[in-house]
Amino acid sequence: MFAPEVLLKSEELFEADAATSQYERAREISKYLLMHYGSTEDVFDRPDHPLTAAHGYPTRLSETLREAAARTGVDVRTALDVGCNVGGVTQALSTWVRDEVVGIDISPRAVEVARAVSVGNGGVFCVAQLGPFAREVQVRLPSAEGRANVDFRVGDATALHEVDGVFDAVLLSNVLDRVPDPVACLEQLSASERTLRAGGLLMIACPWSWYPEYSDPTTWLGSASARTSSETALKARLAPRFDLVREGDEAGVLRQNPREYDYFEAHVSVWRKK
Repeated sequence: MFAPEVLLKSEELFEADAATSQYERAREISKYLLMHYGSTEDVFDRPDHPLTAAHGYPTRLSETLREAAARTGVDVRTALDVGCNVGGVTQALSTWVRDEVVGIDISPRAVEVARAVSVGNGGVFCVAQLGPFAREVQVRLPSAEGRANVDFRVGDATALHEVDGVFDAVLLSNVLDRVPDPVACLEQLSASERTLRAGGLLMIACPWSWYPEYSDPTTWLGSASARTSSETALKARLAPRFDLVREGDEAGVLRQNPREYDYFEAHVSVWRKK
C-alpha cells in the first residue's frame, strides 16, 4: 500500500521564513512541487482554465530532448539536469535515458525534497489557497521499473567541474538568467569534454528574464545598443562548437494561488557538440 511521505505541511506555508534565498522558502518549494509533479486538476481550479495548455512544462522539456536524441541518433546513457529544483525534469528524463540521470541544484532544501519524492515514490504537500487556507496535494511517481537511476546532489551551475562524470546530455532549464556569469556557465560545456562529451546534446531552456539582483547587466546575453536579442547572442556564442538541432518555445506556469499564476514562455534550443 502506498503510504505517501509528508513533504511540506500547511503551517510551513504561512510561517515567517528566514531563508536567505527565495528558493529555500517553504512557499517557493510548494509552488515548484506543484509545477513539477501536480496534475492539471491539482494546479487549476477548473478544467477550462485559460492556462491549462501551459501545464506539464518539465515533461515537455524531457520529451523535446528525447526527440532530439532520436533524430540525431545520440545514445543518451547518462544525463545531467542543471538547476533541477525539486526534480520533476530529472524524473521525466529517467523514463527514457538508459542508465542514470543526475539532478543538481544550488538549494539544499530543494535537493532534499527532490530526494524525498524519489525515495518515497511521491508524497504529500500543501499548497496555498486564498488567505490563511491551504490545500493538500498527493502525487505518486510511475513505477521505477525500467527507468534510469536517479541521483540528486547539491551543486552549482557555475562549477560543473565538481560534478563527477562525463554526460551524454546536459540540460540547463531556467538557469542562464539566474547565474552571475552566463557566458562562463556556457564555457564550462564548450571548452572541454569534462562535463559534456563530444557528440553529446546540450539543451537550454530559458525565458531570458534578466534581473540585476542575479547578474550584472553587462554580463547578460544580448545587447540593447546593438539590438541583439538573447536568442541571437546565445546562437553566436554556441555556434563555433555546437550544431543547432532544434529550436522553439515552451510555455510554463507557476501557481501562486487559485487567482494568481506566473506564466512564462521559455526559448528552448537543443545543440549537438562537435
